[in-house]
Amino acid sequence: MKGLVLKDFLLIAKQKKLAIMYVFVAFFLSLSMDSTFILSYFSLIGSLIVLTTLSYDAYDNGYPFLMTLPVDAKTYVYAKYVFSFLGLLFFWIAGVILQFASLIFQKESFEVLDTLSMDLVFFPAFLFIIGLMLPITIKFGAEKARIVLMVIFGIVFVVGLMGKKVLETTVRDYHIDLAAIVKKLDAMPQQVVALSLAGLGILAFVISMMISIGIMKKKEF
Repeated sequence: MKGLVLKDFLLIAKQKKLAIMYVFVAFFLSLSMDSTFILSYFSLIGSLIVLTTLSYDAYDNGYPFLMTLPVDAKTYVYAKYVFSFLGLLFFWIAGVILQFASLIFQKESFEVLDTLSMDLVFFPAFLFIIGLMLPITIKFGAEKARIVLMVIFGIVFVVGLMGKKVLETTVRDYHIDLAAIVKKLDAMPQQVVALSLAGLGILAFVISMMISIGIMKKKEF
């Protein structure tokens, strides 16, 4: 598994020119954009770069070659998820550093702990996105995965609209004080909310890994 993780990091290292370009783009955007944009931008770029390694693995019958090595489907998936976690963590930390550099450069006042607790929300959010993308990409391949994701997001959008109408009807019919509930949620400490979201993101990531193992085991090479 260590060799597979190292392989993926070496693949990313070959894209260092692209990474330098992203840093320059982030720097110039930091001069005019909100500092949190830098963190979300870097986390998104990290997620996309991490997922491109799947395309490299599948390219030119790469999977059959990998399976001739002393590697089974479970080991391959474990390695891919470990790499995805570490890769996203690397880009997230880089984004946090650039964010604080931007705040200092723009001479904005900020609380370190409060800013970090808000930043912590981004990591599980993008971890969830990667967890959603990995099993779909392993199952359908990079090209078909885009179509599947468009369908999923379309379904989520429709369900969201329906859920909104149901919620509005429920609040109106049962006289629920929604404002009071929101106020109580806002009163919760940011650290508690951030840690709760981090736990949910990691849980979703683990569930995604179990699904990917099942998909990979059914593949024929």
